Amino acid sequence: MKTITKLSVVVLLAALSLDCWSQIGVTSYSIYSLGINTSQDRPVSGELKVFTNRLIEEVLMEADLFYNFKARPYHRFSVGVGLNVGLFRDFDIVNAITVPVQLEIFPLQELKRLSLVFELTPEFIVEYDPNLRSLWGIRYSFGKN
Repeated sequence: MKTITKLSVVVLLAALSLDCWSQIGVTSYSIYSLGINTSQDRPVSGELKVFTNRLIEEVLMEADLFYNFKARPYHRFSVGVGLNVGLFRDFDIVNAITVPVQLEIFPLQELKRLSLVFELTPEFIVEYDPNLRSLWGIRYSFGKN
């Protein structure tokens, strides 16, 4: 037990002493979903969404991988693929395979960290008919733009 405690302290101190640079963004989609994404200034980025305002057994999470096209002065376009899961379910954990398409608009040129996001996503739900989901939201990106 002492060895595990010592190892944990060493790993924690090493992690705190390393310098890391990362740009993340936080998005509030519509009224029932929150997202955290990696830097979209690179060609490939990721996003984790949590669909809230449900019973805990019905909360869905989605991990998406995006290809980001070159950003223009007023917008950015991204296309991706994702996996939508229900981690707290008693039955099938995998809910759907998704293909999100995002349009990010920068309405304030002086503040490009703040943007409007529109997403249209075909969902291929396991054992059900496909669904078309639409989300809109506000994204704030931390770090430099």
